[in-house]
Amino acid sequence: MAFGNPTNNPLKDKDGRWRTASLFIERRVDAYDPLWTLKDDDVEVDGVKYPSLKKVYFSFDHTPGLEYEFAMETFKSWDHWTKLCGSQLRDVFSEWRDELDIKLKAEAIRTIIRTTNEGGAAAANAAKYLAEKGYANKRGRPAKEEVTRERKIAAGVEKELEDDLERIQLKVVSK
Repeated sequence: MAFGNPTNNPLKDKDGRWRTASLFIERRVDAYDPLWTLKDDDVEVDGVKYPSLKKVYFSFDHTPGLEYEFAMETFKSWDHWTKLCGSQLRDVFSEWRDELDIKLKAEAIRTIIRTTNEGGAAAANAAKYLAEKGYANKRGRPAKEEVTRERKIAAGVEKELEDDLERIQLKVVSK
């Protein structure tokens, strides 16, 4: 498979620049073979299977914005990942980061919920944290974009928390 660039690196174009949108089947450019899909699941197009980069992204243990291991294993370059995150696809990767943030917060709160069932001082502190909604951010006035982002994250965390509390039949009474 020839990639039309001097280094034969499928991540670079013919001029040796990092590819961005052309890496994805949804943004296919005739001169280059796509490597991934932006969809949630792998897709097959014309008999070729394209792995979901989102699945790859979520398979790593990292925090949003600190995806170094993912970048190095997937792109062999932190610079390439930052170029992608600054490209026309930035909104896609920003949504992935928001979703990962929700996932991590929900897992942390789930752990706190489990702690409330263990008894003792840790359980009391965990129950107080949940009752006072300690997981909600409380600081100075944020930017409009951050307010919107945090609302989406909080809604996702609240939903997961409510589902978990209902599942374990624990009622949280707030002031």
